[in-house]
Amino acid sequence: MEAVIVGAGASGVLHALALRAAGVRIAAIYDPDGERARALAELCEARVVDSLASAASVDAVIAAVCSPPSAHVAQAEVLSASASDRVVLVEKPVATTRAELDRLCALPTCVPVLQWRAGRALRALRRAVVHGELGPAPVVSCDLAWSRDDDYFAARRGWGCGALLSIGIHAVDAIAWALGRAIEGAAGLTSTRRGVDHEGPSAIEGDTSAVGVLRLSDGAMASLRISLDGAADTTRITMCGGGTSVSLEGGEADPTSGRLRWQAKSARVLERLVALERDTPGALGSPLLVPYLGAAIAAVRDGEAPGETQRLPSIADTFGAHAAVIAIAAPLAGVLGAQSASRARDDAGMQAR
Repeated sequence: MEAVIVGAGASGVLHALALRAAGVRIAAIYDPDGERARALAELCEARVVDSLASAASVDAVIAAVCSPPSAHVAQAEVLSASASDRVVLVEKPVATTRAELDRLCALPTCVPVLQWRAGRALRALRRAVVHGELGPAPVVSCDLAWSRDDDYFAARRGWGCGALLSIGIHAVDAIAWALGRAIEGAAGLTSTRRGVDHEGPSAIEGDTSAVGVLRLSDGAMASLRISLDGAADTTRITMCGGGTSVSLEGGEADPTSGRLRWQAKSARVLERLVALERDTPGALGSPLLVPYLGAAIAAVRDGEAPGETQRLPSIADTFGAHAAVIAIAAPLAGVLGAQSASRARDDAGMQAR
């Protein structure tokens, strides 16, 4: 099995290594920065192609879109059109606008890259919810206090998104996936740090902090705070319901691969929850991209189509999370109307109003 990678930055390097770990040969690399493309091609013994069209013409079953977010959808369309059976891995955020998200949903072989789902802690939370351990309507809070300097933002000019969409989407998708519920409404506010020259070439694009609240089906609720003005990278997720509380704390690198801290009203319940976590299949430790893509490649080899199993999710599986974050991040946005439960999954109950 072979793959072509579009985008030779840090994300492209990680995808190349993870795909090679899954037994996939990297056939070709494309990046408009020729020097960067050549460096990655040399690392993984691939050839360099000089255009997106050339990348799309490579006879590869897998394509990985690892470019800046503003290019994700257009590149995924080209890569999908050239081979109807090609699986196109799309880095997060998969899209930066609602219109782009709708276009991407029309491509049935695209797969979102959301590796937080591979962590054992998040999978244990999902199992606990399924077994009713957190009651009928769990409440979740997520706090991401990370640190980024102005150089970080300068390197991401033109990305088409800020902290909420580029980073917060991991948390929102993780929350919705763990709860196993559709997002029915969202509201929030964003703010942008002023750079050294807030109107010149070093101006920061997109939000650097945001707060949001989510209403999910069956009464579940969630809140999110993200700031890139912290002293270090700290991620905390807390869930409670049914007389049980559980929390997870980690850094930037795949916090869902850590261990959970359970609190319960009886020793018997606590023992049951600890055993549930221990017996849950899932990855411990970073990088989660390796097991996430490993499972996806195994699913492709087994003939699965995106959306058929958890190993190979479709864009529809993360549509609600992306639509919620896009609506909060968009100018003057922040409120999503509740949708009828009968809407198709690919609309995921989201419509900005």
